[in-house]
Amino acid sequence: MNAAEYRAAAERLLAKDRDRYQAITPYDFRKAEILAQLAVSAATSEARTSQPTDA
Repeated sequence: MNAAEYRAAAERLLAKDRDRYQAITPYDFRKAEILAQLAVSAATSEARTSQPTDA
């Protein structure tokens, strides 16, 4: 997955939880937090690999 996909997954998870319970459960919040952290890591990795290297 890339950064955008991780972020979208986190947003879907939180939106689904709000629709069902009107409150975010700690378990789903933690899953969304992990997905957000993965999105940041993926974005950092993508930025590093997309930059031209000086040889």
